[in-house]
Amino acid sequence: MANQTSKNSIAISRETVQKRGGMVILPLEEYERMKEDLEMIRSKKLPKEIERARREAKERKTMRLEEVEKKLKM
Repeated sequence: MANQTSKNSIAISRETVQKRGGMVILPLEEYERMKEDLEMIRSKKLPKEIERARREAKERKTMRLEEVEKKLKM
């Protein structure tokens, strides 16, 4: 059976779904966000950045939001 589209619906044959191992339909914005998250997770720098941030927080080398806003004149 061929895949079909109409104004308000999409029909995808069971054969197509099985051949591709399943399908997921989600809003484009959510898909783009997931792609960005995946790129960050795959980043070689991310684990080092997280480690540094945790160390700085533990050593109290952080600033309160109010301090940042004042420094940036927000």
